[in-house]
Amino acid sequence: MLIPFTTAVGAAGVWNLPVALLLVSVLCFYIARTSWLKRNYRWTAILLAGSLATAVPLVAVWRLWWLPAFGAVAAVLAIQPTSQSLWRQLLAVAGLTLTAPAAWYVATGTLDYRLWLLNVLYFVGGVFYVRMHLAAAVARRPVQRAPTLVYHAALAAVAAVWQPVGLVFVPGIARAFVGVVRLSPTLRIKRLGWTEVAYSVLFAALVIAIER
Repeated sequence: MLIPFTTAVGAAGVWNLPVALLLVSVLCFYIARTSWLKRNYRWTAILLAGSLATAVPLVAVWRLWWLPAFGAVAAVLAIQPTSQSLWRQLLAVAGLTLTAPAAWYVATGTLDYRLWLLNVLYFVGGVFYVRMHLAAAVARRPVQRAPTLVYHAALAAVAAVWQPVGLVFVPGIARAFVGVVRLSPTLRIKRLGWTEVAYSVLFAALVIAIER
């Protein structure tokens, strides 16, 4: 969620009070989502109130009329319990990455879908990649290579024709192909998590460098 936000703000090259208010609103919403999934409804209500309170001035004072639409769609998609369902995980990705077009809109006053699409394509790949490793650990043998391989092969085709923007996908595609070849039933969850963080930061840096 913060990576999509960062790509938009970095690409726009803008940091001001509206962007800061949106960041606070986004953070409150994300923590509220976590509380909701944990059935902690009291904190969910408090955090949602904080998210709303910091978002209202963006509409009332800065007249960013499309912002409530971003919030409504993101809430519907992101609030889905992810569990083991692939489709729910993909819906959550679609919702949480809406912070990219929302941040772009607040920073520039214009609507643009490209940053959302870039983030969705990248993070969907991460969903397939992590699911592959988790499935291999549960089955105690390499399994579910095909979805990761097929998705990233398709992403490579998109990257090849969408230049120079497609370069942002290259590290993630390379990681996926290497991961498919070297897939092991031994799961190093901390290593996997930090590796995903590192690749996400690299992705954000590439997006900013190319789009700015």
